[in-house]
Amino acid sequence: MGNHDLHLLAVSLGIHKAKPKDKTLPILEASDRDELLNWLRQQPLLLEHDEFVVCHAGISPQWTLKQAKKCAKKVANKLRGDDWQSLIKNMYSNEPDAWSSELKGIERLRYTINAYTRMRFCFPDGRLDMSCKLPPSEVNPSEYVPWFALPSREPLSKTVIFGHWAALGGYVSEEVIGLDTGCVWGGELTMIRWEDKALFSQPAL
Repeated sequence: MGNHDLHLLAVSLGIHKAKPKDKTLPILEASDRDELLNWLRQQPLLLEHDEFVVCHAGISPQWTLKQAKKCAKKVANKLRGDDWQSLIKNMYSNEPDAWSSELKGIERLRYTINAYTRMRFCFPDGRLDMSCKLPPSEVNPSEYVPWFALPSREPLSKTVIFGHWAALGGYVSEEVIGLDTGCVWGGELTMIRWEDKALFSQPAL
């Protein structure tokens, strides 16, 4: 589940209007629209494999893997429940931007959604930045730090595979693998073969 998926659900509720660049009108106008949207609501924010985890934007640098899984499950359960519309209506905000175990209710859910679906940079103190979409080479490192490069980031026992950040242009390390290479913007669609970490790319058609 990513930011565009949640945006589609918001559009379906009339919270936002569909834009041509969304390319989602065929879904919203489909005869089985409700079935498709209900299927979408069942999708998780985090998938776990024996050796890696997969998510849309990343895992909050302030979370352990146990916390990350717990928070993702809370949001997924809410989206799958009868009151999912309330979550969609109240998820739009950049606050809170820092994790605390004291966060409750919508604030806890909103932080989780922002981390999993919108995050790119953090401020040096670990707070999430929701505005900058540039590549790391074009920002002042004393102001913005990629979420995965924050020195205080909690160590995870598994590699994190993510997308979302087209300007990153792909990123591979032992701890994180960013596969978004901007296909939607005319770049490439990239996949990884986990066994040997080989990358395969297809230019946008």
